Amino acid sequence: MAAMTDWKRILPAVAPHARADIAAAFVAADDRIAAAEITTPDRISHFVAQVATETGGLTRLEESLFYTAERLCAVWPKRFPSLVTARPFAGNPKALAEKVYGGRLGNVKPGDGWRYRGGGALQTTGRANYRAAGFEADPDKLRAPAGAIAAALTFWADHGCNALAEADDAAAMRRRIDGGEVGLTECKANLAKAKAARRVIPAQPKLKALRYPVGAVDGTHGDRTTGAVQLLQKKAGLPVTGELDDDTLAALDTAEPLAVPTRDANLAQSRTVQGGAIAAGGASFVTVSDIVGLKDQIDDANGHIQAGTVLGVMVGALIVAGALYGLYARWDDAGRPVPEVLAHRFPRLTGARA
Repeated sequence: MAAMTDWKRILPAVAPHARADIAAAFVAADDRIAAAEITTPDRISHFVAQVATETGGLTRLEESLFYTAERLCAVWPKRFPSLVTARPFAGNPKALAEKVYGGRLGNVKPGDGWRYRGGGALQTTGRANYRAAGFEADPDKLRAPAGAIAAALTFWADHGCNALAEADDAAAMRRRIDGGEVGLTECKANLAKAKAARRVIPAQPKLKALRYPVGAVDGTHGDRTTGAVQLLQKKAGLPVTGELDDDTLAALDTAEPLAVPTRDANLAQSRTVQGGAIAAGGASFVTVSDIVGLKDQIDDANGHIQAGTVLGVMVGALIVAGALYGLYARWDDAGRPVPEVLAHRFPRLTGARA
């Protein structure tokens, strides 16, 4: 049995505002997606990119036919050469559907243009295409999440989209789905996000297990992940780009865990942890290991301070103070020189020697 695709991380990375029911339909349809052989990184990436493009980032499963007269002239200049011809259809979706789809795409009966309007994950349009997808008798089901995915998979298989995905030809794929290249720029952006997520998702837990400060394991190549990758690349003697290229992924597979400083290993005596404990008084327990960790705590503090209450400001100040102390303690624990001004001014707080 094929491993389940991690849709719960891939989809938010490409479509952060996706509707919950559409995202859930992907998870529920995992077996059907696998049966359509959408299982390789390129196939998954292209499939998600096309669906995200056609559905406004997985937020809608039905074509919007609510246009102003000016927009109608811009979208369909041959059908609406002037504002006079466009005005009867502006703000009138049913009439517009009949005007632009009636008598074509297999629509032969009055009302077919509206009944078989664009819908589903790949915007199936017209009676003939609804019939090919298996939804001619009940078109509303195609515009629901489960039916939307099912219709998209049928189209994908019937039109050889896996081959185009393996060729990694975004423009040819767009023409196959859309009939032209409308939305190609958006689709390429979605494709880049999907490809990045396919690399980041398995890499993040590996980095975390090796004690790299990767942050949340969320499939997003954010600042924390970039910093962790740069540190890995530096240690592996690779170009420090922050990108998860093939050489970096290979280095990750053979990387050793980051060493724990000797004095930090003794948690009872390490002042690094004492600093984290001060921050814990304001939010949650944090061990400061590097600048990225400090940034997280300052972000947390900022949230409290922005609450606008006296308590919030006090809690935020505690977090920042604890984070800064923890960061300094790591510096001192590692045997770095104590700045003279701190040694003189705060001999007990810093542990400065007389």
